[in-house]
Amino acid sequence: MAVWAGAALVTAHAASGGEPGLAVSGRVSSDMRTVRVHLQGTPYTGISRQDGTFTIHNVPPGVYTLEVIDSLSVWPQLEVDVGVRQPGRVQALSARKETLVYPLQLEPLGAANYFEKREGFNLRAMLMNPMVLTMGFSFFSIFLMPQLMKNIDPEALKEMQDAQKQLLGGASAAPPAALEGKSAAPKRGAVST
Repeated sequence: MAVWAGAALVTAHAASGGEPGLAVSGRVSSDMRTVRVHLQGTPYTGISRQDGTFTIHNVPPGVYTLEVIDSLSVWPQLEVDVGVRQPGRVQALSARKETLVYPLQLEPLGAANYFEKREGFNLRAMLMNPMVLTMGFSFFSIFLMPQLMKNIDPEALKEMQDAQKQLLGGASAAPPAALEGKSAAPKRGAVST
């Protein structure tokens, strides 16, 4: 549902009756929906009526960010100067710091989108998955590495084995034939022939 924001008139008048701040008033066309108009960083909030008008009472002088809180549309934020540059008046500035003329025209930036569009099939992303990379490395080390070792020159293979022996230490790298030559002590009750 397209939401169209009509004219929004922001005015300020000196509060009467002992109120210390100014009142920020305006009009927001929101298709008969109730929206909130809020000054960021403050407790000051106005709720729009059925005709779209709102008023935020008793706002002390300062510079605030005015935002329209609406679940169906995204609205631009405005900087509102309440009586700082011109005492007793409210000025509204756009995001580009342009002074906005009255009546202020507010239009939503677009409909609020809370969901991301699902991506289609992507072969590269699938192949870069950590699980696929791990499986590929395992395949390489189990099946292809022995094939590569068969094609190595016998002298280079002997040099690699000698280097491994030096890294692992002399005793633990003893060839299995040397261990087979030693006889184990006979077990109890075993008859030697």
